[in-house]
Amino acid sequence: MPLFFRPFLILLGLLLAAGPARAQTINVDAVTRYWEITEGLRQNRPLTDQMWQDFLEIPGNKIYVRGIYSAANLAAYRRAIEVVYMPRHDSLLQVKLKNKVWYYLMVNDYKEREAVYRNYVANVVRNPGSRDMMYQYAYEYLPARAHTKVPDLQIYYEALGNDATSQAEGLFYSLRAVLDANEVKPGLLEGHEMHHQLRPGKDFGTIAAEDEGLIGILASMQNEGIADLIDKPLTMGMPGDPRGIREWAMAPAPGFINKMDSAIQARARGGAPATGRYYRQLSNGSNGHLPGFFMSSVIEKNGYKKQLLTTCDDPFAFVTLYQKAAKKDKSHPPLFSVASITYLNQLARKYAKPRPAPASASAAP
Repeated sequence: MPLFFRPFLILLGLLLAAGPARAQTINVDAVTRYWEITEGLRQNRPLTDQMWQDFLEIPGNKIYVRGIYSAANLAAYRRAIEVVYMPRHDSLLQVKLKNKVWYYLMVNDYKEREAVYRNYVANVVRNPGSRDMMYQYAYEYLPARAHTKVPDLQIYYEALGNDATSQAEGLFYSLRAVLDANEVKPGLLEGHEMHHQLRPGKDFGTIAAEDEGLIGILASMQNEGIADLIDKPLTMGMPGDPRGIREWAMAPAPGFINKMDSAIQARARGGAPATGRYYRQLSNGSNGHLPGFFMSSVIEKNGYKKQLLTTCDDPFAFVTLYQKAAKKDKSHPPLFSVASITYLNQLARKYAKPRPAPASASAAP
């Protein structure tokens, strides 16, 4: 990278730490290092194992990749970076791009739009206050009691992948995901992830092994489904739905609900419980976006947004509210069977707790 750029970022980071925005810290170490190592690759200098491991150990990368990429995925991604940036691999790169191999397309985008990404990073560090809109978007789908602030919020940006994640350590955004979301409306993706930081949850105590899979998927469906209302309707409403939200999250949802209903009915009859792995596969690895977004959309469309937010900490209430909304919906979305609802009500009573648990990140007014 140009030598002037890194000191520029460091200086802005120091100014940020010293200014009134101390409540949130922007960390771009992972991005800065990415541009340094790719500058070497452009000169056909190989990426050594040590360089790659050191790169992955940067907090912005380490925490981001742990829930998204397996070791095999990371190895394939590393190879894509080398092929995309090293001129000696240009012939192979053209083949990969022609065949639309995903990692190569994604990394090539980071290469081709580097000036755009650099400009965004400079702006986001210079103007941290612009990130405050993420609270506004999150609050729209949270009850008043959750309209709080996250103290000492850590926000990390990385030049890897096309995703974002909310963790106990902070918020983690790939530049590509942020800029793609900004084409719809600036701040939507940040608002979605902030929602995960602020949404309250219930303490179910110790969950029996046979109930973990079902309660886990219910919690994921509610967690992602409500947050999806922040960004997915606007994204899906773009001409031609270029992000493929309908195909990815909406069209398969009725089938998921029917299969989930069958699994719950089987359990209600005394059958073996469905595992978390089964539900993850059924959800196409979406971590609850499928069918959570579909269900929350049905709930909101039929006039139950207030109840959705009031019970946003209760995954059992989420299903009950969906059932109520689906019965009212003239498009006739799939319903859960009486047997399944009865079993879920029994499970809700089994794990009833009088107190709420804190949100995934501690919050203060």
